[in-house]
Amino acid sequence: AIYLDEQPMSLTSAAPDIYPVDLARIEALAGPQSTLYGASSQSGAVRVITNKPDPSGFEANIGAGLSTTDDGGTGYEVDGTVNIPLSDNVAIRLSGFSARDAGFVDNVLGTTVDASVGFPSLAGLGGQQTNASAVADDVNEVDWMGARAAIRWLVNDNWTVTATANYQDLEADGYNDYDPSVGDLQTIKFNKEVRTDEWLQTSLVIEGDLGFAQLISATSYYDRDMFYANDTQSYAAYFHYSFGIYYGYATYDFGLDPTGYLTNDQSNKSFTQEIRLSGSTDRINWTLGGFYQDSEEFWDFYTYIDDYRNSPAFAAWSYYYPGLAPTDFWWNSYQDTERTDVAVFGELDYEILEDRLTLLVGGRWYEVERDLSYTVERPDSRVDQQLPDRNAKDDGFIPKYGLELQITEDVMFYGIYSEGYRVGGTNRGRGLDKGGPTLPVAYESDIIENTEFGLKSSFADGRVIFNAVYYDMQWQDMQIEVTDPSFNLGIPFQVVVGNVGDATVKGYDMELKALIGEKLEFGFNMTEISDAYVEAPAFYDEPRAPGGQIASGLEPQSDLPLFADQSYSFYFEYSGMNMAGGEGALRFQHSYVGESLNQLTDGAASARLTQGDYEVTDAIFVWERDDWQARLYINNLFDERGITYNDSQDFDQVWGRGSANVIRPRNWGFSVRKSW
Repeated sequence: AIYLDEQPMSLTSAAPDIYPVDLARIEALAGPQSTLYGASSQSGAVRVITNKPDPSGFEANIGAGLSTTDDGGTGYEVDGTVNIPLSDNVAIRLSGFSARDAGFVDNVLGTTVDASVGFPSLAGLGGQQTNASAVADDVNEVDWMGARAAIRWLVNDNWTVTATANYQDLEADGYNDYDPSVGDLQTIKFNKEVRTDEWLQTSLVIEGDLGFAQLISATSYYDRDMFYANDTQSYAAYFHYSFGIYYGYATYDFGLDPTGYLTNDQSNKSFTQEIRLSGSTDRINWTLGGFYQDSEEFWDFYTYIDDYRNSPAFAAWSYYYPGLAPTDFWWNSYQDTERTDVAVFGELDYEILEDRLTLLVGGRWYEVERDLSYTVERPDSRVDQQLPDRNAKDDGFIPKYGLELQITEDVMFYGIYSEGYRVGGTNRGRGLDKGGPTLPVAYESDIIENTEFGLKSSFADGRVIFNAVYYDMQWQDMQIEVTDPSFNLGIPFQVVVGNVGDATVKGYDMELKALIGEKLEFGFNMTEISDAYVEAPAFYDEPRAPGGQIASGLEPQSDLPLFADQSYSFYFEYSGMNMAGGEGALRFQHSYVGESLNQLTDGAASARLTQGDYEVTDAIFVWERDDWQARLYINNLFDERGITYNDSQDFDQVWGRGSANVIRPRNWGFSVRKSW
């Protein structure tokens, strides 16, 4: 879960990237946090806490910086914040920013895919069109713009009211993916890729002292609009050459050398109300609260083929359904989801033995209701399938309990059992006219049962901190993306989310910080995953298959994707350097990301690939004098090509091509900040 102050930002889709301006801190809570933070916090929660208006005095700062990326463009960042007291008990705080992340991927001249690479019997087809009209350098540039306005009223010594509005707009010209088969940081795309993400979040937080407890009432509204357009040449070629030419389905014959793109236009709206009471006695700390959220998500998905209206596929549709309006969209699906969340939650810490043994108990009762409607038009405007409106309901109780044993004032052991949940959803569902996918179009919720044992300690008068935790997570009815096996029955290829089986994740995290002398600090943390697998059935029930079953394509025990076996990072920071009338600090940091798989299943159409296994080194120098600060940095010092995700769901590998999401190449920047 991602929270901006008291507002949950995740909803049913990925949370937005929140630009870090005028922040007080970022809190990271590892492990299931569903007791206090609900369904989105199945494996953790991150809270972004902003600075609040302060009536005690005027405050302002402004910062600006420039950056450049090797083999890429130039970026910049500008931000400013002002805190203005309006009276002894009222203040406003205003922040604004504008930034650009430089692009570094070039869309180079190339041709459409060669059909014989994927289908040797189709030699001579493909490879006849070029992308000359779309060639450009640094196509993955990102522009940011946003603002925050807040007003705080200190009503009296016991009550505070804070109103806040956050606005952010992101516009990107592409993604950080390139094709290693084409060249370093190069790709071949036939249509311009874009993505936009604009959102407005408003909140009203009332805090009060009731004597027996502290009250927090958080009311918020969140409105988000997202859009993306992706090139689909490899994707269109796969359906054309496999189903349209090789298997002879006329409605997939897109014509010679098909090119195209897809778009998704999505909106999310939510209203949230949360009320929390918290209090304490000599031996008890407690929290009790209620949560309500009313949200709606609508997405409208189109797949486009250049000049589809003049293709054999459209002619075939027109033969079967006379009077179709000419269109270049061969697929349109849209879904509306209205969702209501209600929950009651609480946590209690009870000191069984004073300053020695503490009992932790918590729980959350929840109910989630969703009304879904889903429609497919193929081609655009011809309703191909319309699922009946569906009402889904998830409810249950999520417990949390544990013990903390204080060995000394500086050493504490703990053990915790906690659970996290994630609600179900609906797949888009291809080929329903032929019986649809093998796995259900609707998938159910899944639950993580987490047991952890940890140590928190400090030594040498707080100069050394060492923390470690071992965890064992049992994941019931795990939701994960898989290739649906109905592909083997002539149903169009599709990747779906399914409750494929029960998973196990075991590992440990450790963290060390040490102050060496008065000026040198060292830090180290590591994650080691010993087990990360899912146990799934070898066959699914499938009445259309001989014998009534079909191979799932999964091993009895399969390694989970996206779990690196080992990752670590460390840093050295030397501070207190007297120079140029100010004080400087130098920091070197190094990190390693271990190898992981990109997906659970493996197949000729969508290959299971590895990613990760890279190291990154950064250097940062900061100088401060009075109200001035300057910062100079070099990131990815050795220009590593770290692959964060190898995408094989759009069939690039079928044609000998690829799509690898890569970290930013070596880049450096300089920034200054002035405060008043």
